[in-house]
Amino acid sequence: VFEREARILSRSACEVLSTFFTDYHRARGVSFELGAHIDSLVGEGGKVTGVKMADGRTLPADVVLVGVGAKPNDEIAADAGLETARGVVVDLEARTSDPAIFAIGDCSHRPLPLYDRMFGPESVPSALEQAKQVAAAITGRPAPTPEVPWNWSDQYDLKLQIAGLPFDADRVLVRGDPASGKFAIFHLKGDQIQSVEAVNAPPEYMMGRQLIGNRKPVNLDRLADPTVSMKEVAA
Repeated sequence: VFEREARILSRSACEVLSTFFTDYHRARGVSFELGAHIDSLVGEGGKVTGVKMADGRTLPADVVLVGVGAKPNDEIAADAGLETARGVVVDLEARTSDPAIFAIGDCSHRPLPLYDRMFGPESVPSALEQAKQVAAAITGRPAPTPEVPWNWSDQYDLKLQIAGLPFDADRVLVRGDPASGKFAIFHLKGDQIQSVEAVNAPPEYMMGRQLIGNRKPVNLDRLADPTVSMKEVAA
């Protein structure tokens, strides 16, 4: 795996989680080149044979999977006179600056009331929530309650579940031992949870997501103690 940044998942996960997954993959035979810069792909007969690095090395390869992100395709919206800013700007009903036009999914830049800001989550759950917003608007029903952003990833026997976003967090709290393969990382602003990254820890994810949504303060000592149930933490 070639990664341009100094660690994997640098744009989507905290350093504790990044280190955990790096070690987990390495223990299963995956090699990482961190801080790597690729110059080009090389091949012959229409097939890739290697990856040429910026430092001059050429490493053999017969298959290349490129994951470099995407830029929101908002040109058609801009040409139509709609407001754009890192995507098509929409409101809590997924309406654009033209009330007769809606936009959902990765191309949209939407409000996140929980964090009092605009953002583009670029995830399947986000698009599904926006579809509910559009359906409510078209049928004249009240807009659904703004959701807590969430996402997930299955890797080997690990299930990573993420709720919320770590905006304005001023501390990180790890509940459980990463070495056990079951733990959760909470990002907090004072005594309020902003986001949770849970590995094989459904209770921490579910209750963490609830606490993010209701903005209820938590006792940090109880949150850090895995012998205290998450129901007790939320009580």
